[in-house]
Amino acid sequence: MVSFCCRLTRALVFTALLAIVFMVLAGCGPKTQISVSPSFRPASDVETAYVVPFGGALVPEEFSATVFNDFVDQLNGRRRETGIRSFAILKDEVSAVDPGWLARQYYISGDIWSYVEDSGCCSTNIRVKARVYVHEPGRSIPSVEIFVPMESFFDHDRSTIDRERGRLARDLARDLSQKVLAAMAPLRPPVSSSP
Repeated sequence: MVSFCCRLTRALVFTALLAIVFMVLAGCGPKTQISVSPSFRPASDVETAYVVPFGGALVPEEFSATVFNDFVDQLNGRRRETGIRSFAILKDEVSAVDPGWLARQYYISGDIWSYVEDSGCCSTNIRVKARVYVHEPGRSIPSVEIFVPMESFFDHDRSTIDRERGRLARDLARDLSQKVLAAMAPLRPPVSSSP
C-alpha cells in the first residue's frame, strides 16, 4: 500500500511540474506587438503607397520572397479598406532613392529575422520573427510598428518541411497585411441611431 501511495504521489508531483512548465512556456514566448504613434493619421486619397522589399538576415530566400510577394498582393487586394489606391514595390534600394522624395511618400518597410528550423527524427518546429513599419510623409520615424513572431510545429508523418515552410510564409504575410490594413484604415465616424 505504501509503494502504491509513493508512486501515486510521484505521478501527481510529476504531472503538476509538467503542467507548470507548459504554462510557463506558453506565457513566455514573444507576442505580437503593435505600436501606433498618437499623431498617426490614416491615409486619405493617396495615389500610391510604396513597399520596400523586406530585409532578411539568415532567412531562406524563397521564404522571404513568399512573405513579401503575398504581403504586397494582399495589401493590393484589400486596398479599398484604406485611403490608398495602390501599393507599389519600390524597385530601388532605399539608399539609392532621393531622401527628399521618399520623405514625401507613404511607404512600408520591414524585416524578417530569427528564422530557425529545429528538426528531430519525427517532427520539426519552425520559428520566425518579422517587423513592419508604416512611414507617413514628413515624419522621420515610422508612425506604425508591427512585430509578429510566428511558429509552426508539425509531425513528419503528416507534412513536409517545404510544405510547412510555405504555409508559415503565407500565414505570416496574411497576419502582417491584416495588421497593416487595420492600422491604415480610415477612422469611421460613429453611426448615430434615430429614435
